[in-house]
Amino acid sequence: MTSLTASTTDYFSPFSLWVCVRRQAGAAGAAGAPAVEPARAADGGLGAGPLVFVSRLHAHLYAGLRNREAGGNAWQCVPLQAFGLREYMRSLGGRVDCELAYGFMADEAGALVIADGAPAVRFIELTFEAGDDIDDPTFSFNQWAFEFIHAEWLRIGAWSFHVSFEAIDEMGEPMLARLGEAVLVQTPLTRVVPQREHWAVYDPRVGRWIGAAASVPVHALTLH
Repeated sequence: MTSLTASTTDYFSPFSLWVCVRRQAGAAGAAGAPAVEPARAADGGLGAGPLVFVSRLHAHLYAGLRNREAGGNAWQCVPLQAFGLREYMRSLGGRVDCELAYGFMADEAGALVIADGAPAVRFIELTFEAGDDIDDPTFSFNQWAFEFIHAEWLRIGAWSFHVSFEAIDEMGEPMLARLGEAVLVQTPLTRVVPQREHWAVYDPRVGRWIGAAASVPVHALTLH
């Protein structure tokens, strides 16, 4: 766990980055700030998590689907700047594998896959390490990762997906909530994990999910 409000994260990235967190009941971070838990793509393992979304809309949809599955509203989407990534990395022993999420797993019919109470995501890992002598590191998200991700979007025909990011980032919370609700109404779900990997992104510029069969495994790239 880390504090949502006691620290911030500086980073380099071509896109604004987002995380999904939930507050821990009865827990408190530094200076009385609420302690939070970040969403992760997989549990266990040294340095595991958190999920970092390149799309604010995707992060919002992820939080909404997790809240729907849990029957509450504990999960929320926040900017990476507002999450204490350094403190979280410290709690893991000085190393963290950030899982950079850029799409959702789906079946052949386009239904999003829900597994263990959470939507399954397509991601690549970026590993960060820092010694105890580094108080306020700036996290540099590898440009190669975004080149790979952009090529993946082009491969499934999501040509303009990234073009929507700036407009979505500028949306107020009420407008984003309305958009998220409208998207989820038209989004089919499945709890059956397909034998063949498909994945999709929601492009608000065209108002629909765009997806295709995966051409490479979901964990195709790990950058250190």
